[in-house]
Amino acid sequence: MSAHHLPPALSDLYQLPLWQETLFSAPKVHGILFGVSCVPEIPMPETWLGYVFNHHAKVPDDRALQQLTKSLMDTLAQVLAAIHQADFSFCQDWSRGESWEEPADYTEFLQGVLLTHQAQEPQWLKAWATMPEEAQATHSKTLQHCLSMLTTFADIPLAISKKSPQQQPVFVAALPQLFLSLPRAIEQYAELSGQVAAYLPNQFEQFSQL
Repeated sequence: MSAHHLPPALSDLYQLPLWQETLFSAPKVHGILFGVSCVPEIPMPETWLGYVFNHHAKVPDDRALQQLTKSLMDTLAQVLAAIHQADFSFCQDWSRGESWEEPADYTEFLQGVLLTHQAQEPQWLKAWATMPEEAQATHSKTLQHCLSMLTTFADIPLAISKKSPQQQPVFVAALPQLFLSLPRAIEQYAELSGQVAAYLPNQFEQFSQL
């Protein structure tokens, strides 16, 4: 069975029924915060807090929102610390089910990462523009590979449906081997973020404010 290891602060948050009903699933919120951590210029909380809500109307009051914000900031700090320590153990026990059609925690996580990447794409493009052309060409291949892997396994039935009838059997046969390289693609995505961020001014100061 596939197992997804949550950051402790996020695991604690989901012990409360309120947030189980109000937010996206815990793996998806983990993916959202992982994506936030990988934006080359990390956005401030007011930019990304809205990404995590599944049903906005169920948020009860300001006090609960403050509590939520603290828990999510604690989670973000834990995610950032893990990335800086090259600790990607949260996905070490990912495994496919009996069928690619079967829902899995890793698909939720990847959907969260992609949600943030799409929302923060202008920031990625802004950071990208600071790099020399040679670096852009090199890193572009890595980014395309990472996003292709994340997109494929975020919705495998959709990825299969986009192939022609002739391509589908070959693609499905290749999925198990591709799946084995999925954790490495996640690591590459995080590493790429750091490489792109290195070209931005005042990154240390911006990071220290979080």
